[in-house]
Amino acid sequence: MKLTLKTPAKINLGLHIHRKRRDGYHELETLLQMVSLYDELELESLASGIELECGTPGIPTDDTNLAYRAAHLLQKTCKAGGRGVRIRLKKKIPSGAGLGGGSGNAAGVLLGLNRLWDLKMSRSHLVSLAAELGSDVPFFLTAPCALGTGRGERLEPLTPSSKFQVLLVFPGFPVATSWAYQNLKLKLTKRENNISILRKFLSQSDVARLGSRLYNDLEPLVIQRFPEIQVIKDQLKAHKAEGVLLSGSGSTVFGIFDDPEQAKTACAELKGDWECIVTETVVSFSEFLPEKVLAYP
Repeated sequence: MKLTLKTPAKINLGLHIHRKRRDGYHELETLLQMVSLYDELELESLASGIELECGTPGIPTDDTNLAYRAAHLLQKTCKAGGRGVRIRLKKKIPSGAGLGGGSGNAAGVLLGLNRLWDLKMSRSHLVSLAAELGSDVPFFLTAPCALGTGRGERLEPLTPSSKFQVLLVFPGFPVATSWAYQNLKLKLTKRENNISILRKFLSQSDVARLGSRLYNDLEPLVIQRFPEIQVIKDQLKAHKAEGVLLSGSGSTVFGIFDDPEQAKTACAELKGDWECIVTETVVSFSEFLPEKVLAYP
């Protein structure tokens, strides 16, 4: 038996980092939004074991890959004797880009194998397992838009009133999340927490005012190390983006647009220098998950 499903990318419309915790993680608030750039997973039942195939250079196919680890976690949790899986992963979301591609893949494996192996796990049970895999993984099982607190795993679903356009610009190099957090000097930066304001403008679908308050506490550090990020931001602003920001730890920069034609024009102008993709915000899981996964169990 086989099952195919898509897993989306995400952007951070806001990222405020409060402090470093004793457990090594950072206490934060972040506004997470799925966008319509997708990887594809094909899951095929095997008698035993886990096999992961991916044709994209640089993507590991062993237990360092979150998708592999998600399958192993389900096997271990359910004592799934006689259950194995071959995972074929087709990547369109750049790796090391701040778009949550690996986390989304892991969430997709949890959802897909729950159906493929007929485990009858509730979504809340899957979310608790997802938190063991990584801070961003629970988001991809919770809602297309959510407020994340704690280390990002405590989630409050949000409901934007309408879609808007998101132009993703990938500069062609990755930024390691671990490097960004290890080098962040919170006490040296005077920071304003705009999360509540962002929530308000998002709920009103006020793209212009939302764009004016986008912020990311990691952005100054990453721009200092990678000045090309600022060049991309300036170009997006010049091409009439309502707001521009580094997503997560980067390296992707995004611009938000109310006008789809302006987003397409900006993409056409910038794609000679960088990889550019026009997406839109996702507002429902039904946009990318098959009904047999959505309706299960």
